[in-house]
Amino acid sequence: MMDHALRLESEIKQRYQTTIPKDIREKAKLDIGDELIWKYDELRDEIIIIRKPIKFSEAFWGLGRKLWEKETADEYVNKEREGWE
Repeated sequence: MMDHALRLESEIKQRYQTTIPKDIREKAKLDIGDELIWKYDELRDEIIIIRKPIKFSEAFWGLGRKLWEKETADEYVNKEREGWE
């Protein structure tokens, strides 16, 4: 399986600043003024950085649509209720 992730390094400088590597800036089409969201996952000891969407509603549009391809919301609720005894 081919991994499509770029893995590059940058150093944390004296004032806790770092530079986003050029290859990542270009692939992600980052520009001056773009905002990033930083998250620390304690369980995996990982820092996750994503570009902050301009509009969260547009970024999340259709996110869960594949969950409902095989059944409707009503069918799912009815199936869950059958197990309530």
